[in-house]
Amino acid sequence: MKGNKRPYVILSAAMTIDGKIATKNGDPDISDEGDWKAVHKLRTEVDAIMVGKGSIILDNPKLHIKFYEHKGYFRIILDSTLSIPIESNVVTFKPEIYPTIIVTTENAPIEKIKEFESKNIEIIQSGKGRRVDVVNLMPILYHKGVKRILLEGGGNLNWSFIKNNLVDEIRIAIAPWMAGGKDAVSLVEGEGFAKMIESPRYLLSNVSSRNNYVTLNYKKEE
Repeated sequence: MKGNKRPYVILSAAMTIDGKIATKNGDPDISDEGDWKAVHKLRTEVDAIMVGKGSIILDNPKLHIKFYEHKGYFRIILDSTLSIPIESNVVTFKPEIYPTIIVTTENAPIEKIKEFESKNIEIIQSGKGRRVDVVNLMPILYHKGVKRILLEGGGNLNWSFIKNNLVDEIRIAIAPWMAGGKDAVSLVEGEGFAKMIESPRYLLSNVSSRNNYVTLNYKKEE
């Protein structure tokens, strides 16, 4: 990606005290109304919101904005096999305000690509392997006018960005729950780093608390 500009990436998530973003059965109901309002306010400040296919299959979110006036943004879904349902809310809900881009690999089935394109969904192919190449993707999105991205996970997508040092800012709401479970999804999944020194380091920029929730803001160390 040398010489190529890329979007500014903000990782946003709510997690339990023990770092889980869902229970072992996939229940992600962690945020309260106050946290949701903060998240939706943050959504008004970006050009795109990005999630992995697991979030779509599990929760079928609209990925829209409530509580605030706005002009819309791109919904970007990373789906290496184009396996999200064609009737998902990100396909059918207000595409004129929230146009959806699905990012897949060069191995994606042609018939699946045509099916989504028939619903006016833009398909970007990035990467020749099993997973989407996010490093290659970033300048493509930048040149489409996506200058700021809100990354809302899940754990494997978060790892793809952390692994490649693509996260510029982090907003974490810690909820007063302890979920436990080795099969419960953590904030960042993937294979992880072998040594702490290999991982990107962030500087704490703000701490706030409300109703037993703590919000931490970090920015990448320069």
